[in-house]
Amino acid sequence: MALEKKHYVITGAPSTGKSSVINELRKMNFVCHEEIAREIIKENQENKHNVFPWVNMREFSDMVYSRMKNRSQHQSDDLCFLDRSVVDLIGYMEFANEKAPLSYSEFAKSSRYAKKVFIMPIWTSIYTNDQERKESIEEAKTIDYNLRKSYKKLGFKLIDVPMLSIKERAKFILTEIGLQIEA
Repeated sequence: MALEKKHYVITGAPSTGKSSVINELRKMNFVCHEEIAREIIKENQENKHNVFPWVNMREFSDMVYSRMKNRSQHQSDDLCFLDRSVVDLIGYMEFANEKAPLSYSEFAKSSRYAKKVFIMPIWTSIYTNDQERKESIEEAKTIDYNLRKSYKKLGFKLIDVPMLSIKERAKFILTEIGLQIEA
């Protein structure tokens, strides 16, 4: 059976294991793309630019959106995994009580994102903060709610990834997209 070429999104609130699973899939030789928001936060910290989601959500989101559009224009149609999508920007803006521009949802609808989106549920025992992740666990729960609402509103099917080891989570995702991976 030929695998349909898709860009699969892995999403979820902060500190739910997205990046760890993306890194595991990369180790398995799948094409994976890092979370753009974290890249921009690091760059802005290093360059002392005060454009962060906790300072100016709209300006920050526009920076992320611009880079997402640019990356999308240069990606092949081949199977890949994305650490978040433009739909996450919509959910995060709602979390910040801001309205996302219509262009965000238009881009999401016209993108090469697979309709099946993998969401990492809140997992309190692995939750941590760092330089780019400042949200409390309570805020993370609200973000989870807003992400779920945003993806569903745009017609995506959310698949909750079970709270398993990193390898087992990666294998779950691959099985859900129709790939059988030997142990």
